[in-house]
Amino acid sequence: MIELSESKIYEFEKFRLDAKSRRLSLCESGEIVQLTPKAVELLIYFAENAGRVLLKDEILENIWENSFVEESNLSQTIFVLRKTLGEDTKNPRFILTVPNRGYQFIASVKEIIAGDEILDESILSEEKSQISNLKSEIPNPQPEIRNPKLKWLFVPLVLLIAFGIYWFYPKSKPATVREIKTIAVLPFEDLSEGQTEKYLGISLTDALANKFSELKQITVRPTRTVLKYADSREDLSKIGRELKVDAVLDGRIQRVGERVRVSVQLVRTADGAAIWSDTFDDQFTNFFAVQDSLSQKVVQSLALQMNDNERERFRRRGTENAEAYQDYLRGRYFWNKRTAENLQKAIENFEKAVQKDANFALAYTGLADCYILLSEYHAATPNEIFPKAKAAINKALELDGESAEAFAALGYMQAFYDWDFAGAEKSFKRALELNPNYATAHQWYGEFMAALGRFDEARKHHERAAEIDPVSPIVMSAMAGLYDFQGDYENTIRQAQKLLEIDPNFAYGYFYLGMGFERKGMDAEAAEAIAKAMIFFGEPLEAAEEIRAAFKKNGMKGLWQKRLEQVENSPYMKNFQPYFKALIQIRLGDKEGTLQSLNRAFEKRDHNLIYMKNDLRLSPLRDDSRFQDLLRRIGF
Repeated sequence: MIELSESKIYEFEKFRLDAKSRRLSLCESGEIVQLTPKAVELLIYFAENAGRVLLKDEILENIWENSFVEESNLSQTIFVLRKTLGEDTKNPRFILTVPNRGYQFIASVKEIIAGDEILDESILSEEKSQISNLKSEIPNPQPEIRNPKLKWLFVPLVLLIAFGIYWFYPKSKPATVREIKTIAVLPFEDLSEGQTEKYLGISLTDALANKFSELKQITVRPTRTVLKYADSREDLSKIGRELKVDAVLDGRIQRVGERVRVSVQLVRTADGAAIWSDTFDDQFTNFFAVQDSLSQKVVQSLALQMNDNERERFRRRGTENAEAYQDYLRGRYFWNKRTAENLQKAIENFEKAVQKDANFALAYTGLADCYILLSEYHAATPNEIFPKAKAAINKALELDGESAEAFAALGYMQAFYDWDFAGAEKSFKRALELNPNYATAHQWYGEFMAALGRFDEARKHHERAAEIDPVSPIVMSAMAGLYDFQGDYENTIRQAQKLLEIDPNFAYGYFYLGMGFERKGMDAEAAEAIAKAMIFFGEPLEAAEEIRAAFKKNGMKGLWQKRLEQVENSPYMKNFQPYFKALIQIRLGDKEGTLQSLNRAFEKRDHNLIYMKNDLRLSPLRDDSRFQDLLRRIGF
């Protein structure tokens, strides 16, 4: 027998499904809809798991438990359900087939506890009878107290025991909606057919993450952190635990011709329960309206309160031009891939977006983000690319004077290219005032503070970035860089190893591991880490093998001599930053060559030059007048 407290009623569209009586009926008339027992059981299972993709094996195991059935039984039952519900298979409203995986119940389901409804009289009669029988079997819980004086002690004693049970009994209930403070928007699974570039899933994730990052009541993991789950559909609770969030937003997107459907669910990490699920249908040309509706639903489901300014920013679309918005989505899709080749593709799409809508501030911010990263990925020199970044940032701020991303990019450019330290600090502070949860702003501000030798402030911002984005390799590598910069090589190694546990292919993890090993005198380990860093930075395997061979023959001196030859003679190293070349030369004891490279870095506005004042590796140049003159020219 199903207990009253566990029996539920589900409503979707015009149907009502009673899980206790195993009946499907029409909401308005109450007319019973005839279904086979297995079809009803399957429909209840779908309603209980609305919004979640159910694998075929999982359904067979739960519905046909201990029975030897074939997949055709499931297909036939699905066919019966669709026919009964009046569903068009070409445009499903209830049951979506997920190719090669299973099915998803995509209708919006309202759940009602059966105790709140008027139940069938026969059911109530049976329940009352059983409850009466149970009561007769339970002994009197209040023993007779013969001494009247003891009665005065009995009541407070019972209250004391009840309080003790309440206070000390372990409480393991999952977080309530109001206790959800951190979320992750997973890459949406793109089920579109015939699309050569399935950019929609990741792009929608990025758009939603940016929207939620505007809210001060909740912290959202940046898109770059969740990208590794793009091709994975593991247990959502497990993913939530790995990302250290209270809830995850998971969804599927499907474009058919000029229509788009988005199915989404917000799942609590603690117990895997779906807090909310829904499906959105619209014309693809109105895709950003779907995005707005979806984000508003999430805010409502989490009972978040917004002030007027937050509400206004949250509702902004950036553009009313649907084609420009599609170009912007493609741009963000390629930008998140973080390679030189994909950054160029991102730039092409952002440029298309601003050609179609010259007032699209977000597209200009996207351009600025790309230009800044191109320099770091050795795809262009700072002199070539930062003026373009500056123009894009200025245009973005002209169109949207409250863009945290644009102010953070401005701060980075002022600090690392213009060497306008006062202006940079002002811009970083403004970015964090607008969005305290913007991890990149904290990271860049922390790097700037470290360059100035303000290490306590640098650590504070790196730690805050790690709170916002605890499993980001980029944020973790920034902290490793701070340890290395301060000469704390034990923690440099420890942080790099922690980073590589999360992402074994992250180049900067091996880079800082190599730096820490080298300074600790662990030469063999340093050489291997440096070779791996080169490989994951995209250099040819032959170059890494040359480094290994040089170390085997002549130790670390041989390694750095070979590295200098590669930097000076290899075509793929033409944009290698002169500051890093100087750090190779100082290791080899070439003081004159080091100063020449530092001056070349000054001419090229190498953004790493800001670190030279406090870089321990340049200690042999501290008293050289030419070095001190260069520091003054930078602004120190």
